[in-house]
Amino acid sequence: MERTPRPAIQLYSVREASDPLPEVIRRVAEAGFEGVEFADRFFEADADAVAEALSETGVVPVAAHADLPTIEAALDGGGDLFERLETVGCDRVVVPHVPANHFRTRWAVRAFSYRIADVAHELDAHDVDLGYHTIRHDLYPMVPRAVGSLFEKTPLPHALADAGARGLARLRAADPRFDASEIPSDSGYWNLIARTAPDDLFFEVDVGEVTAAGFDPAAAVELASGRVPLVHIRDVAPTGRFGAFESADPGRGVVDFASVARAARESGTEWLVYEHDDPADAYGTVCEGANLLSDLVGDPSDGSSGDESTDDAATVGSAD
Repeated sequence: MERTPRPAIQLYSVREASDPLPEVIRRVAEAGFEGVEFADRFFEADADAVAEALSETGVVPVAAHADLPTIEAALDGGGDLFERLETVGCDRVVVPHVPANHFRTRWAVRAFSYRIADVAHELDAHDVDLGYHTIRHDLYPMVPRAVGSLFEKTPLPHALADAGARGLARLRAADPRFDASEIPSDSGYWNLIARTAPDDLFFEVDVGEVTAAGFDPAAAVELASGRVPLVHIRDVAPTGRFGAFESADPGRGVVDFASVARAARESGTEWLVYEHDDPADAYGTVCEGANLLSDLVGDPSDGSSGDESTDDAATVGSAD
């Protein structure tokens, strides 16, 4: 199962760069990144020019972020998502986020998992794999079905429900018995893993989001071992306001990147994908991210031979 991940960057980190996307790709390649993950600018750029930059630099398109309605619309014949993916040679698409109500109850997760499975099966015809990018609300405690039904029927409390979920997460963390290294079975993330097949859905664990939710990000990677080809390397720091977190420059926050890198290697992760949601300087963060990933990928203590096993992931568990 073990492999040595390669360094990539989520191009959302350099969205403020004034250069065209092909030139951005050349710049990140010069910094040492071997892969790129596309975001919003990909859908506006000249796909042929992007493909040329990838070919010229040898940079691999590891995935493209696209929201679920966009993917579903493309499957119905709308837009040019599949044409763009084919032009640049990208065979993975990742849903970057969904509303928190999809993870509020077990029944909501079940409905979401059915929707995901349908999309994944249709994507097979396009030779595209489907992934889900974790968000902190995936790890908040779910509520009983009756409470969830109340929120669904009443439009006003949705924001209140999200605040309540964050409050429950803080109360849970304050319990002396709380173990941040164990992802609980009452979380949406745990249930989505259990309810989806490895062939249908892979996971892109955002270690900053997991940390902000109060958990050890290495544990989130290990839980989906074998199904985490991409790990987002993003630092966060507490703001001091009601348990909130914000993006931080790498090394300035609280994420334990060393343990994440070990878990990624042991879980068969292919790419460590650097991301900064709010950098002060676009190309400055490229250099910082490249240095961080160089340290993590090149860690001699991992004992990895780079062997790329394709063993199937162990089953997390069965859901109701």
